[in-house]
Amino acid sequence: MLTIRLSRHGRTKRPFYRIVLTEHTKPAKFGYKEVLGSYDPLHHKLEANVETIKAWVAKGSQMSERVAKLLYKETNDALFQKFFEMREKKSLPKNADK
Repeated sequence: MLTIRLSRHGRTKRPFYRIVLTEHTKPAKFGYKEVLGSYDPLHHKLEANVETIKAWVAKGSQMSERVAKLLYKETNDALFQKFFEMREKKSLPKNADK
């Protein structure tokens, strides 16, 4: 089964991720078939070939939850929303005694 997921590159404390298409049993760093985009978490920049990703999803490939969240945040496409659950943030109630 093909999976779209992140592959970490960069150096120590300077992460940089590639969005890659890979077989789910192979390591993401070396066994990928195609690079579909990149993500820079330090500057919050996502560059992805969305049309190619949609084509691979239509062919039956799966997507990691993190990649789906990043693409959904960028495009607001319902196709990516089916790969993750929207969860509400749990916040502790404020102390009324203070």
